[in-house]
Amino acid sequence: MGVTKQTLTVRGNANFHGSSALQSLLEQVDLLRIDANRKLKPEARAEWGQYMTPATVAKLMASMACAKEERINILDAGAGVGSLAAALIGEICGRPHKPEAIHLCAYEVDEFLFSYMKTTAELCKKACQEAKINFTSDLRCDDFIRSACDAVTSQLFVRNPEEFSCVILNPPYRKINSASAARRLLRSAGIETSNLYSGFIYLAMKLVANDGEISAITPRSFCNGPYFKPFRKHLL
Repeated sequence: MGVTKQTLTVRGNANFHGSSALQSLLEQVDLLRIDANRKLKPEARAEWGQYMTPATVAKLMASMACAKEERINILDAGAGVGSLAAALIGEICGRPHKPEAIHLCAYEVDEFLFSYMKTTAELCKKACQEAKINFTSDLRCDDFIRSACDAVTSQLFVRNPEEFSCVILNPPYRKINSASAARRLLRSAGIETSNLYSGFIYLAMKLVANDGEISAITPRSFCNGPYFKPFRKHLL
């Protein structure tokens, strides 16, 4: 799949359209985030490069998505407690024109955070039921880099042959050295990069459908300098 197929979403506004029940969805998920953040061990945060997304930022990112398909396939890579997925699903549920179905595929490698993700998926299901949208989910307590690299190198999804119409993510912020397993996996998938966030975005570009959308939090230097030259070439 060529990167010319991809669309990086930059439009939108910060308004959240929806009922008090949908607003409650975000409030409940944000309480999960706060609770998990309080309990998360500093060494685990450093190991995975975890910076969980507050509700205000999640809503802004969700408002940027067009997501006009009748069947919307969402990927949240490195989901944490599921703040971004919940914001996007809440945004879609609150719109006047609603899709027939939403499918969520969410990755979280940390088992502690994954336990919260299960609760978030149930809250999203209830919101979709209220909006009369069919909701399904595929929650994966797995390493997104490993799984996505396998999918990219084999050109098929082992568990789900569909491409993703919307990808929303707050990638981990952590450097990877040239001898690391993550660096070798990314190299096998066609990208040489020194940080996980550019690796996550590269793989998102490979997995998003034709005319699909990607909304991602990145540092302003996410593709700056000689280390990110290969990534810049793929992105452009």
